Amino acid sequence: MAAKPMSGSDSVAGDVLAQRFEYVRQLGQGGMAEVYLAIDRFSRREVAIKVVRMGSAASEERAQLEHLWVNEMRLAGRLKHPYILEIYEAGTDGDRNFLVMEFVNGGTLKAHTRPGSLLAIPRVADIVFKVCHALEYANTQGLLHRDIKPDNILLAEDGTPKVSDFGAAYLTNADTTQVIGVGTLPFMPPEHFEGAEPNVQHDIYATGVMAYLLLTGSYPHGGDSQATIIYEKLHGSPVPLELRRPQVPPALRTAVETAMHRDPKKRFATWSALREALSAAFPELGEVEGVGESARFEAMRHIPFFERFSETEVWEAVRISTVEEFPAGHEVITEGSEDSTVYVVESGELEVMRRGVRIGRVPTGEVFGEIAYIEGTERPRSASMRTVTPAVVIAFNPEALRNASGALQVAFARAMVRQLVQRLFKANDRYVAAVRAKIAI
Repeated sequence: MAAKPMSGSDSVAGDVLAQRFEYVRQLGQGGMAEVYLAIDRFSRREVAIKVVRMGSAASEERAQLEHLWVNEMRLAGRLKHPYILEIYEAGTDGDRNFLVMEFVNGGTLKAHTRPGSLLAIPRVADIVFKVCHALEYANTQGLLHRDIKPDNILLAEDGTPKVSDFGAAYLTNADTTQVIGVGTLPFMPPEHFEGAEPNVQHDIYATGVMAYLLLTGSYPHGGDSQATIIYEKLHGSPVPLELRRPQVPPALRTAVETAMHRDPKKRFATWSALREALSAAFPELGEVEGVGESARFEAMRHIPFFERFSETEVWEAVRISTVEEFPAGHEVITEGSEDSTVYVVESGELEVMRRGVRIGRVPTGEVFGEIAYIEGTERPRSASMRTVTPAVVIAFNPEALRNASGALQVAFARAMVRQLVQRLFKANDRYVAAVRAKIAI
């Protein structure tokens, strides 16, 4: 369907919006909010526009809606993470408030919460792992989401999850009064009903319940009324996950059940603890697309070369790289070749050979092949790189690096320079030691 300029007859229209955007179609509607697909005339990209009208709300409801809306407006341009839906800008147009957001067209996870439409177990593990990273990042920005549920996890066309709707977010360092009674009942932790202050374990609990729902198509607690559900949360036990989907591997089952444990003392206290538990489940899930990506992230972030990269930069590095395994004695780079790939050693050791003579070594965690990339030339390699032990290396196509985000390019440049300096210091120490030995003779 072709886009058209917004006009006064369009329900989303207004002076600001009509001048800036071309309306395509309505994406959804609920309460006093409407979401539209539009094309930004300036950037020529598709965007989603959320429009809220508060004029018809009762005074008490209006006050809460305005508070939640201000939360979302504050976040415009603030949260930058590959698994968080980006808010480009926020504003007011007449009696309407609006947000301009990243558009993704894969629907939400809600479509995969029914028994007949469940995702594969490895896919669920991968999505939950990435959601954990997104929420951990949000927590470092002083935010608790407080309304994690499948409806608020959007999917890009390629299946990438995007956490959305931070309107109910709790600002951990705010000095203003905040709305407390928000969230969705099945995902609220038991302590919420005992008056506990919001904390990171509330989001962890909600994530555990969401994982359970995605794996089984059912909520962990039954009940046909709010009072019954709350009672079950406070005093009952969830239906064991293995009874509803026996195929879920033990490590994944343990991770989910611990995340949504009734007792906060037995629940994961940090996102890193939940992520580690999910990582432990990956070997049981096999080599599956998506899970492999998450497992590679965990491996990459512990490699010394990447130790100062942000999580966002590591995720991008995962996506543009490939992993290669070589036996001992394999020549990864051949002297005189015109290959300009950049490599990082994930495990194992390599030796640097020039004209058949060993002139150096590259241990686990270091980069090699970077000089050609730094120079930006295609001149032949000046030395060969050969594995001394079986090795796993991460390969980066130089063209992919040049087209990566500015942040990733800067991170690579700094890491490369840091290792070059370290090598110079080591070479100088060896030279000084050799001179001293010669003088002593």
